[in-house]
Amino acid sequence: MALYARGSDRVTRPLPPTARGRRSRQALLDAAREVFARDGFADARITDIADAAGAAHGSFYRYFDSKEEIFVALLRDLIDELRPVWSESADELTDPYERLLRANRVYLETYRANQPIMIVWEQVATLNEHVEQLRRESNDKFAERIERAIVRWQSDGTADPAIEPKTAASALTGMLSNFAYRWSVREPDFDLDTAAEQLSLLWANALGLRVPANHAPAPNR
Repeated sequence: MALYARGSDRVTRPLPPTARGRRSRQALLDAAREVFARDGFADARITDIADAAGAAHGSFYRYFDSKEEIFVALLRDLIDELRPVWSESADELTDPYERLLRANRVYLETYRANQPIMIVWEQVATLNEHVEQLRRESNDKFAERIERAIVRWQSDGTADPAIEPKTAASALTGMLSNFAYRWSVREPDFDLDTAAEQLSLLWANALGLRVPANHAPAPNR
């Protein structure tokens, strides 16, 4: 089965029908995460992935056609890990700033926990149109949810009505993802809680959101 079709018709092969097959596929994905993080995309080899998974080299092709396909599958799993950040389900936090703070902290935590793969993703996206498309789609989903949140906040008088939601959402989510990437590749001495707080304060100020009076700034470290 082709990994990609044109545009929105892109498809991936279905999961194996048996529990054993799904376990074998997952073992290859876990091994691929390790190999790509260690060697990067260009130097990673299918044989190394199979060896790390404890699988015969030929068995790789039962589940994936290529190194690109398993890399994309790995990225899709990573997007699923980030999905709670984008969730619009109701929860106990009603204050916009507190929701932003929690979402930004979770994003940074997830990015840092998957730092080697996130760095490889950014690098491969500059060379591979399919990987770039996946990155663009994931960024767009994030921005779309922030855009809808801005519209809601404007409608209830919480956010500045002069803000254009689509532009603001794209700019703010871009700032967050770029900060996370630059932090990961340069390794400056940032504290995660402080970084999440400062980014959230920048978002709140840009959108005209009220910061709760009882909000305690993170101590300098």
